[in-house]
Amino acid sequence: MSTAVGSTRIRASATCLSWIPPQAVEGAFRLPFSLGIAHYDAPPPESAPDVDGLLATDAIRFANQIQAWVDVTDGQITGYGMDGGGRLGNTTVRLASRRFTFAGVALPDLTAPPEVHPDRVRFIQTAGGHTGAAVPRRIPHPPYMRVSAPLAWSTIALTVCADGSSRGELAAASPFPRHYLYDSVGQLTFKSALIRYRTWLRRSETSTSPWGGAGESVPLAPARSGVEGSLADSILVSGGFRQHHLPAGTMLAERPITAREVQVLLDGLLVIEIDEKPAVEAGPGAIFDPATRTKESKEHVQVRAKTDCRLAVLPRDQLDSQALLGVAAQQTGRMREQVGG
Repeated sequence: MSTAVGSTRIRASATCLSWIPPQAVEGAFRLPFSLGIAHYDAPPPESAPDVDGLLATDAIRFANQIQAWVDVTDGQITGYGMDGGGRLGNTTVRLASRRFTFAGVALPDLTAPPEVHPDRVRFIQTAGGHTGAAVPRRIPHPPYMRVSAPLAWSTIALTVCADGSSRGELAAASPFPRHYLYDSVGQLTFKSALIRYRTWLRRSETSTSPWGGAGESVPLAPARSGVEGSLADSILVSGGFRQHHLPAGTMLAERPITAREVQVLLDGLLVIEIDEKPAVEAGPGAIFDPATRTKESKEHVQVRAKTDCRLAVLPRDQLDSQALLGVAAQQTGRMREQVGG
């Protein structure tokens, strides 16, 4: 479709990458990962991800991408369109010295009719499919056991506005693995905050997915960029930590650590309360360092679990002290913005 004379074409995109974080699988299900048969993934980059390269090297599980455009004439949308789609990667399994690669099986992309308004158009797309390797699991009906590849998916929405702005959304997704959402310039904006492996296996059937008319939203957390995001990623990949759980509603102070330790949120949502009022939510990658808390922070800030949370705890002397000071400066700046607002 050609652009009308005198009109402007505005292009935008949204990309969702899905991957398995280190230590994301617990209980008996983690055995294949512990033995090196299956593998976790390193966090995708915070910006400009090479989607083709990540898929080709089995570094992510699947990608869901929308590229859309609108034509604008005299401030009104006169045309629009979209393309893109989902792509599944391969799963590599290692047994002794041998490697076996299983290709994922994609389901047809689901594209809803665009929601068209005079000043914006919202595009919606669901993509996903069966992951490469089969996983034995119980199911709630005969034959009560299934050996097949589970189903992973995401639904993303992209709103393109006549003023040139755009907004991507992770509208819904499977409860596993973790989903990262990127904007038009390739910047990580949101991540799914809560992953539930057992729930995913138990409900991983077409009938409980968008292809069966079902699906559910997932808790989201804004991405933490800069030194906090980079340090959290390096801690996650290192695996050199112990874990503890924080039930929903529990204060972080009820699980005290020493001043020589640091906590990193691995999974779940925490609410940062300022003067006993909810101010901002923190998701995976948020760092809590008792040694760098200011007097102002101790007087005004407390942290509560909004969902069940899983945290990593590790010795402070294993981390870059300058990076920790940088994280503290970022957090103090955000707190002062909230207090000032």
